[in-house]
Amino acid sequence: MKSINTQKNCNKELLIINNNVAAFTKTKILFIFLIMFSFFQKGIATDFIETVYKTGIMDKIVFNYSISPEGTKILFETNKLLDGLRLLDLKSGEISKIQEEKGRSWTQTNWSRDGTKVVAISIVISNNGYMDGYMIDEQDVIILDTKDWSYRYLNIPQGVNRAPVFSTDGKMLYYFRGIPRESGETPASKYDLYSYDLTANEETKLTDYEMYQVNRIYDDGDEILLSVYDSRLPNFKPKGRMFNQISLYAVNKSTLKLRMLSFDQNSGFFEIYFDDKDMDGNIYFRTNREGKGGCFIRFIYRCDSNGNNCENIRSGSMQNLVGIPFNKKEIFISDTVDNEIIFRKLVETDD
Repeated sequence: MKSINTQKNCNKELLIINNNVAAFTKTKILFIFLIMFSFFQKGIATDFIETVYKTGIMDKIVFNYSISPEGTKILFETNKLLDGLRLLDLKSGEISKIQEEKGRSWTQTNWSRDGTKVVAISIVISNNGYMDGYMIDEQDVIILDTKDWSYRYLNIPQGVNRAPVFSTDGKMLYYFRGIPRESGETPASKYDLYSYDLTANEETKLTDYEMYQVNRIYDDGDEILLSVYDSRLPNFKPKGRMFNQISLYAVNKSTLKLRMLSFDQNSGFFEIYFDDKDMDGNIYFRTNREGKGGCFIRFIYRCDSNGNNCENIRSGSMQNLVGIPFNKKEIFISDTVDNEIIFRKLVETDD
């Protein structure tokens, strides 16, 4: 736009010299402007109405959070695990702390689709209680009742349990379990997918891939979506695709066969950190790079269920995490502004 304004100023001088030339130049500039506007429109994200919810929590970041199905409550933890699990009521703006066990913290929460239960990981706090200040191999899976936040442990072996989610009907749980590492950059690896039948109280191992890193699980009905990294997995690097450390896979519940979801690579995604899906089946993910170059910051993208029509809906910091309520067409993004933790709610406009 600055180049166009500068050219308009130059054209004003041409007007003084020759009105006919100036009129022609104006028409030419208008034509160029319309072409440029049409071109840039393709790269502009959908317009949203944004609502900001402040927390008053300073000098910390959101470690993890989950949205209630109706989009009225947020469970979240900061990077200071000793702060515990907090509940933000979006209607009143009040924040309350959910009672936890002494010496433990509840993290990686996920709501059931009817909103009556929350599954979480109970971890043993150690050291200074920051994100890395917990016992990696002493993680238990618990379920909380959202009426009074009472909780119960499940008959699931203690260990490196991660990312538990309810099935769509609330009868099953899906989660990762890994093995602690004695060396290397990550504290654990060799993850596989497990299920837990809440009626029979039985655990079943579903995969045998020993994945290096895992990120997110989502029950998609007939399939379970897995956001994972491991170059040994099938089709890890399809032909013509840039190297991706984190990719999205799907496990068929009936056959347990694994397939890799393919994304339109026109934007040159470096990594795909899957976050959620909305009511229309659109996939939301964060990526570390856009195009062949660029800075390593988080871009938030939305695409259809086939990985096409990728659209950049927000660019932000590494602290942005996306959450989608099951029963509302809303997008939530965690953020910090002036060192204060906030949550943004985006609602797509009709335009």
